Amino acid sequence: MRKVIVFSMITLLLISFTGCKKSFLPESREIDDLQLVQVIGIDMLPNGSHSFLITIASKNLAEESSQVSSGSTDEESTGSKGKKALVLSSEGDTIFDAVRKLQTHSDKTLFWGHSYYYLIGEEAARDNISKCIDFFTRDHELRVESKIYIIKGSTAKDLIEQFNQSSYYILDKLDSLGKNIKLLSKSEEMKIHELMRFLDIHHASARIPCIYLVDRDKEREKKIKDIDTCGYAIFSDLKLVGFIDTDISRGLNLITNTVNSSIVAVKDMTGQDVSLEIINSKTEVIPFFNGDNLERILLKTKVVSNLGEIQSQIDFANESYISYIESRQSEVLKNEMEEVLKKVLEFRSDCLEICDRIRLKRPLKWRKIEDKWMQIFPNIKFDIQVESKVKGTYELKEPSGYKWRE
Repeated sequence: MRKVIVFSMITLLLISFTGCKKSFLPESREIDDLQLVQVIGIDMLPNGSHSFLITIASKNLAEESSQVSSGSTDEESTGSKGKKALVLSSEGDTIFDAVRKLQTHSDKTLFWGHSYYYLIGEEAARDNISKCIDFFTRDHELRVESKIYIIKGSTAKDLIEQFNQSSYYILDKLDSLGKNIKLLSKSEEMKIHELMRFLDIHHASARIPCIYLVDRDKEREKKIKDIDTCGYAIFSDLKLVGFIDTDISRGLNLITNTVNSSIVAVKDMTGQDVSLEIINSKTEVIPFFNGDNLERILLKTKVVSNLGEIQSQIDFANESYISYIESRQSEVLKNEMEEVLKKVLEFRSDCLEICDRIRLKRPLKWRKIEDKWMQIFPNIKFDIQVESKVKGTYELKEPSGYKWRE
């Protein structure tokens, strides 16, 4: 009996691979016939049309090959000569509709499996972030490991096209930003699947890193477009409600325990600047309940730093000096955290993951307030404590010129 079953299965498999009918396997394509989509921009068309504009950027292989060719400088008919990216745009009633129409603008098959970044225009984010990410998380060709940014002050199409006037490929620039973003800890990278989980857990609230176009001086009286980070875009009820800029966004990273390294500039007792490098930090969220009522939350932050630079010539290797700059650092960081809290409470957005941390710390109490959390959250009283400790001074124990002043 077993032999009969095995024989029957083999026969059925062989039959499925015979004849002229199209195979159920994916259609094979030559790599030269594919256009690898690497950056995707999503915008909402203006005037309340609720239609979408999709812009994609792919590596311009023709531009690369021209650099090693005989040196011809004639402009190509497509206008892509000298550009690092091939940029295509298409409109549609939905994102899927616009994506399908994009294929008609390319002589190659668009391949979406190499898409690394989703760039969401500000107006599209204000409408509903869920609309922008549903297709990209549902479609089997796209990657949920791709990273997402909100474009502040412009559309994704403008950012992609204007940056394409520079001598850099946009994918390389975004990779560079992400690699170095930890040095300042004023923003972070976010993957699309992380955003999906964040929205589900934190009552449709979220924080998404944002970028914007800036002018860089290349030569006298000549500017080039560049891309830089600009803190966070804050979401409430799936809609963009405001921004937290880089002047205080480090406070957000402190609250959410996402500080890797950062430089804090303070004044010493002589009025000179001192640079402290944060090497470790941790914030504990401590809820205080009266019965089943949440009365207040304490944010208790501990920061460990090294003294990286001192511009005065006084003896800093004494307890009073170290205590003074520790207190100044605590004051600076506490102010940043207070400003962040003020904004997120105003935005009515639990983008700081407060609910999740209460759930983990006091799960039984959390069940009592979970259903009404977004009514409770904006009215919670927060207290902040910041404790700073200077651990080391690197290679020098005395500032330059200290011996002379003695």
